[in-house]
Amino acid sequence: MQCPRCHLENPASTETCDCGYSFVTGSYVPKPSTRSGASSVSGGQRGRYSALEGISRFYRIAAWLVAAVLVVAGIVLFVESTDQQKGVMIPTAIGCFIAAAVQWLVFTAVAEAIALFVDVANDVRAIAIKINSSDGR
Repeated sequence: MQCPRCHLENPASTETCDCGYSFVTGSYVPKPSTRSGASSVSGGQRGRYSALEGISRFYRIAAWLVAAVLVVAGIVLFVESTDQQKGVMIPTAIGCFIAAAVQWLVFTAVAEAIALFVDVANDVRAIAIKINSSDGR
C-alpha cells in the first residue's frame, strides 16, 4: 500500500510508514528525534554506537574549548604586545582568531558527520528489522 504522506510503497501488513504516517488511525505521528543533543540511550541502556556517539560529543566540546583557547591567546597577544611588537603581534592575533573559527568549523563538521553516520546506521537497522518482521522471519 502507498503512503498518502510520503508516497512510499509499504507491505499490506504495515501499520505505520517509515515517515510516521499511521495506516491504522489515518494520521501522522512524528517520531522522536535522536539528534540535537538527545541521546539514543534510553532506560539506562547504551546505544548500539555509543563509542561513536561519545566521539561526536568529544568533538563538539573540543570545538568550543580549542576555539576559546585560541581567542584568549589572540587577545593576550594583542593586549600584551609592546609598540615595537605591534607589527608582528597584531597579524598573529588575527591569525589566532581566524584559526579559532576554522578549527571550530572543522571540529563541528566532524561531529555532525559522525552523528549523521550513526543516524543513518540506526535508520537502516530499523528498516531491516521492519522488513524482516513483516516477512515473517
